[in-house]
Amino acid sequence: MLRSFLAGLGRRKLGHWALAYLAGAWLLLQVLDLLAQPFAWPALVLRAATVLLAIGFFAVLVIAWYHGEKGAQRVSGVELLMLTGILVIAGAATVVVTRRRDAAVAAAPPPEQPLVIMMDSPNPERVYDEETLQNNGTNADLLSDILLDLPIRRQKETIGRIWHRDMEIRRFDPDLVLIHLSAFCARDCDYPAAFTRLGQLLSYFGDGDTDFLIYSRGGEIRCVPNCEALLRTFVDSLFADAYAAAPTLRARVHVFAIRDYGSPHWRDPGTASALKVRVRDLLHLRIDRE
Repeated sequence: MLRSFLAGLGRRKLGHWALAYLAGAWLLLQVLDLLAQPFAWPALVLRAATVLLAIGFFAVLVIAWYHGEKGAQRVSGVELLMLTGILVIAGAATVVVTRRRDAAVAAAPPPEQPLVIMMDSPNPERVYDEETLQNNGTNADLLSDILLDLPIRRQKETIGRIWHRDMEIRRFDPDLVLIHLSAFCARDCDYPAAFTRLGQLLSYFGDGDTDFLIYSRGGEIRCVPNCEALLRTFVDSLFADAYAAAPTLRARVHVFAIRDYGSPHWRDPGTASALKVRVRDLLHLRIDRE
């Protein structure tokens, strides 16, 4: 009986059919995988195709068994029943794969938007815009408005000489902190003390992954054209000790010299647009690091 069965396999060329089908199925999956990215197909397409091709393999074997010999072209009841069963299994498997994918998508929490904290002082000497000053606002209020249409969570923090919420801000684990270079200045600012205080804030984030964008009109450094390069050098010299204590901090401290992008106030469209682009790019860079 075994010899008869093996002889039947040889006559019907089941091995040839199986190899040909597997080669064609593999080629089809490669093509689908190649097209998935440019056409933005969901992963479900490849999963469903794999399931259907796997079940189709058995359908091919059934067809090869019943029609692999000359003259055996009639469809028998047994063959028809087997093919029907395979089609039912294929349909059921596709439904299961689809439902599992839909359930996983439904169960997954929506991605949390990046948290951006804007920190600045209410000191009138530090506010860039007369209108903001008249409304008793800070630069952080205007920055929040500029970034309104970005997909971020915005939080404002009013700071000054006696502010001491460093640890609370660290616990928020912000993605990005926007802070004025002289935000810790009071009236008749003691700049060295203010810069030291800013360095202390940075040190709280030495072992984290929060980015900082330090902005300035350039008054602290008597800015000339190409302010940002000068501001970068100045900031690096201020916080050299903090960088030495936390080697990754230097790469997470960025600068924004607003005179390089337009008028030295946030209501200038060029300045506002440049800041929005910088924030967007910094948040993207942070995502790449994760």
